[in-house]
Amino acid sequence: MQIIYHGSDCKVEEPKIMEGKYTKDFGRGFYCTILSEQAEKWARKYDTPMINMYEYNEDSKLKIKNFTVMTEEWLDFIINSRRGSTHNYYKRSILGTCQI
Repeated sequence: MQIIYHGSDCKVEEPKIMEGKYTKDFGRGFYCTILSEQAEKWARKYDTPMINMYEYNEDSKLKIKNFTVMTEEWLDFIINSRRGSTHNYYKRSILGTCQI
């Protein structure tokens, strides 16, 4: 088991992956991090910052893309997501992030 964090403006008890066009850095997904400081940084962007914590147990059915360092692959993934390209991680996955 691992604790993961999500910075938001509200409590998120049941995370959902949004459908439709979403051209953010990693495309569709529910963004979490293992770094509480990174979630706090995201949450501070809101008037009502909230840090959501979840227990994550590895699930072999999930297709996970985990970026631990900034690489060409990481940058290409971000550029393609911002352009609206889809990937096969968005339906049932947790996307890893790296600390900048």
